[in-house]
Amino acid sequence: ENRTEDAVRAYLGPFLDGFHLAECAEFEQWVDGERSRLGGRHAAALERLAEGSEERKEWAAAAGWWRRLAVLEPANGRIALRLMLALGAAGDRAGALQHARVHSTLLREEYDAEPDPELMALTERIRRESLAPPPAPPDRVTIVTPPAAASLTPLPAPTGCASENCAPAGGGALMRVRTLSPRRDRRIRALLGTAAMVLALSAALIVRPKASWSAASMAAAQPEAASARSVAVLPFTNLSADPDNEYFSDGLAEELIGALGRIEGLRVAARTSSFAVGDDALDVRAIGDTLGVAAVLEGSVRRDGGRLRVSARLADTKTGYQLWSEEYDRELAGIFDLQDEIARSIAAALEVKLAAETPPARRTPTLEAHDLYLRGVFVRNKLTSDGLSRAVQLFDRAIQLDSNYALAYAGKVTALGPLVWYRHLPYEQGMPAMRAAARKALELDETLGEAHVAQGMIHFYFDRDWEAAEREYRRAIALNPSDQHAHHMYANYLVAMGRLEEGVAARRRALQLDPLSHRSGMLLGRDLSIAGRHEEAIVQYRRALEIDSTSPLALGTGQEGSFGLADVYARQGKREEAFGEYLRMARLEGIPAAELERFREGYAESGLEGFWRRRLDYELREAGGKAEALRIASLLARIGDAEQTARWIERAYDEHAMALPFLAVMPVYDSVRAHPRFRAVLERMRLTGVSEQRAP
Repeated sequence: ENRTEDAVRAYLGPFLDGFHLAECAEFEQWVDGERSRLGGRHAAALERLAEGSEERKEWAAAAGWWRRLAVLEPANGRIALRLMLALGAAGDRAGALQHARVHSTLLREEYDAEPDPELMALTERIRRESLAPPPAPPDRVTIVTPPAAASLTPLPAPTGCASENCAPAGGGALMRVRTLSPRRDRRIRALLGTAAMVLALSAALIVRPKASWSAASMAAAQPEAASARSVAVLPFTNLSADPDNEYFSDGLAEELIGALGRIEGLRVAARTSSFAVGDDALDVRAIGDTLGVAAVLEGSVRRDGGRLRVSARLADTKTGYQLWSEEYDRELAGIFDLQDEIARSIAAALEVKLAAETPPARRTPTLEAHDLYLRGVFVRNKLTSDGLSRAVQLFDRAIQLDSNYALAYAGKVTALGPLVWYRHLPYEQGMPAMRAAARKALELDETLGEAHVAQGMIHFYFDRDWEAAEREYRRAIALNPSDQHAHHMYANYLVAMGRLEEGVAARRRALQLDPLSHRSGMLLGRDLSIAGRHEEAIVQYRRALEIDSTSPLALGTGQEGSFGLADVYARQGKREEAFGEYLRMARLEGIPAAELERFREGYAESGLEGFWRRRLDYELREAGGKAEALRIASLLARIGDAEQTARWIERAYDEHAMALPFLAVMPVYDSVRAHPRFRAVLERMRLTGVSEQRAP
């Protein structure tokens, strides 16, 4: 199997791809045959690797191999089913559901075919099990354990489905991407490329996509023109004998992003975007155009016991020429000095003048604690509930080994935040743990920007101490102007306070640093919509949807309810366009066909209000007594029931819903702002003045 894996890694794409001799039909026929033969052997090798991983119950590895096959054969129902089974067995039920949505949409929109019934049955099963209520929280918290939704009985391994005997889905709609027309090929690759971009709402987390970016996705980002002092750090290649050391090579690249971001005058692309393009064999000039940077840093890491060999290379994105390169052979204990040395070399190569007064050296953690921290960051960035909970455990273990490790405390906050946001962890359990970790991080290192962002999140989402939140976010930006997440959180604060022009500017800065961030793109559309700049919002939403059309933000499945193109159309009075967009989102969300028909009936009876009534009924039935109060309030507000909207807003306040700071500015509540009980909640949150700015 090791040789099979080597062969797969050596395969760089279709044989002589793009090379043609129009005057030589025999040569063309031979090339086509070789392309088909080698492509088939590549696909067969991937399948052997996937099945071998399944036999060893290495579900994450199996999912990786099946995902690569799914990119080659996106319409193949058998491959989609095996990928979903592997993801489910690995505990990534959200990823399994997302792939089902992408696969189903592909068949319906590109081939006018329906998914395989077996795949749809598996989708429904995963959805039902994912809705299982979490267990009652323990009396005290030490290390967070995985929530129930992520610790269900693993899905069984696929059986009885040999590659020769399983038919493709959709009545034989199997087709390789390379046989399609160029337009359709780009459409499908864009659709598959988005499948890995599940972005958390309002969390300090970023996910590394696994599939290729389409030309449309890159164009949608529209970064600013590169300045001479800007750089992107690609993920370093893991050359260690153990493939599990990927967390270490990724961690080195991520820490270099942080170190470079603290250098005044140097703009550094955020991890989301740089790691996204780093997965592809793109020319550095294409990367420069995509991310708006003047230089790209790439390299490799070989870890052998207590020794490291690191190779780094800086290339100019205009010419493709090398600006600087170096190889380092060090003891593992010298990793922290090595990071500083590389950062200073990059600054010198880009002619960035370092500050005359060097800030105090940051305390270095123990090697064992640092290793646990890198592992925690690696699994946190997967953005599954299981991964987030595992990250908290790893950060806690790092803290146990080194109680003065400020970054580990700050990292713990970023993992706990989305667990509380998505209610995998009760507020009463998660909030005190977040507060304690943020406070400790600041006590240990006041110059740590991540610690100030963490403390700002506590003030903004839990304390509703608006002045303190702004102070922390501004301090974080001053410490690291290239911290995309700090700009993102500051933009959230500014918009919630009704400072819309400032908020839009801050969001554009976040998107400038992270041009492939679907999250920032969608939220910029929301900010523009709140400001009443509808046409600009439509343009921005469309750009963001090119990057990812199936994320929680795109589908409106977060606790605050939907926003996006449909809401803008509704506010413009374009009811047919709005309903069509709402229905598209519901279909991608995986809502059953029978429910979609009920939505159509509701719209036919009484327009958008009828649709929203049917949607409200569906949400309440599906939630089974565990409904998100703020989601229900947003549906009631659309219907126009001010009394019930106010009741559910009060419930959301009692449940400490994290999205409540935006209550005063969200357009969906414009019609119910005058209700006394609604106003009472705003007064308790010190948001009455902000809300009055929106009064007609």
